[in-house]
Amino acid sequence: MFDFNASQDGRFGWFLLTWHPEDDPVLEEIQTKIKLDIRNSTLGQTSKVEIESWLKSYFSEYHWKLHAVFRKTNLKEKGISLFLAVMYDQELYILEFGRMLSGVCLKDNLEPVGRNWSNFHVKSLDEMALLGMSEKDIPVRPKRFLLKENQRFIAMPSVFTDRLLRQDIDYGTLETILQSVFDDTNGCYLTLDSKPRLLAKKRPRLRRFQISAVIIILISLLAVVYMQFGNRWLESTGRKMKLLLSSKNTLTVDQIPQYLNTQSENLKRQLERIERIANQPARNIKLTNSWQTDLNFLVTAAPAFDIKNIYIASDNKLLAFDKSTKKLEWSKVFDTNIKEMTVIRGNLIVFLSNQTMVCLRQGDKLIWTRSFIDRLPGKRTLTPVEINAEDDPRINGSILVVPMERGIYIHDVHSGNLLSQVLFEKHLQFVSRYDAFDNCFYAVVSDEIMCITLNILN
Repeated sequence: MFDFNASQDGRFGWFLLTWHPEDDPVLEEIQTKIKLDIRNSTLGQTSKVEIESWLKSYFSEYHWKLHAVFRKTNLKEKGISLFLAVMYDQELYILEFGRMLSGVCLKDNLEPVGRNWSNFHVKSLDEMALLGMSEKDIPVRPKRFLLKENQRFIAMPSVFTDRLLRQDIDYGTLETILQSVFDDTNGCYLTLDSKPRLLAKKRPRLRRFQISAVIIILISLLAVVYMQFGNRWLESTGRKMKLLLSSKNTLTVDQIPQYLNTQSENLKRQLERIERIANQPARNIKLTNSWQTDLNFLVTAAPAFDIKNIYIASDNKLLAFDKSTKKLEWSKVFDTNIKEMTVIRGNLIVFLSNQTMVCLRQGDKLIWTRSFIDRLPGKRTLTPVEINAEDDPRINGSILVVPMERGIYIHDVHSGNLLSQVLFEKHLQFVSRYDAFDNCFYAVVSDEIMCITLNILN
């Protein structure tokens, strides 16, 4: 069966071929259904940008519809060979299922476009991927191909492609072979010839979003060049102009003390205003308990973390939990107790009580082990931490996080004002470093681990 549909200007069209080795009246009904389904689909309204995703989603689902139809038949081969080409000007997006093959005829040879033609006749039915046959999802892989001027595109079932592979191809030979396929009672083929353009192609006009993108890219490049090599010439020029203008107002000897007084007062007010702005890290800071999880073991060191996992130590045992699911990813047991942990550039560094330092990467994979002479200090659990704009860009100034026995408090570094606090019913044992990726701390309170989020409203 062959069917096609094309626009009047010839710039868009689709071409459909189906083929089956058996001769059964039920195949006419199935092929007619395929043709009507394609014609009634949204294929004709699909743009070139969306065509690949449309083909994948449509035929992945259509495979199961045909699978249900073929199961009810008495056919030996419960699937069909199908070829579909969607054309945008000289650009083709093709799909091949089953025994359908396609290629392009060059001057003296034929080059496959989709699947390889050689030894195709020895492939199994599973390898050929007949549409509607498999009882599992079928791979749908659209192929993009540009048909150049004076080239001929051809598609036909593999049972006829052997005639093309046996000899050198020229225009006369190809026409003879195609005629023999046409005369065959079970033969079908598709050819598309690309002719030279009669009219010069109009230059496409830039769309609004393309113009906006070009402007944004140019501004970004100028900003990068300015910051890297401009030596802040804009600020320098402005300052020089200001000095130049102020220098034109000549002062008498009597006016100088009064002028200096006025300028000092103005400068003082400006500095006070800048200091007030700089000393306010944000308009509103609040600590909230995002989640908490009970632990059935004793935590003996401050938790560590990376983008994906939280690492918890219990004596000589190291456990890694997924941040999102809270499930145990892996665990590792050492010969001695864990004193401290930290994550540096994706590596988990573990400090053990036997004066050993261990590096783990990609889970519990051991990278290296080193010994150090001096001993680690005693239990370091609740240490005040400063957070500034380098840790969190939402903060203009600086804040101080102070862990206490029954809570965590946040103070403004410059004024000392209490900005926020979160209180616990039981004793706080450990607090992790600040997680700049998730904007939170991980606190160990008695037999629970909690995620304390730093919410900032600017």
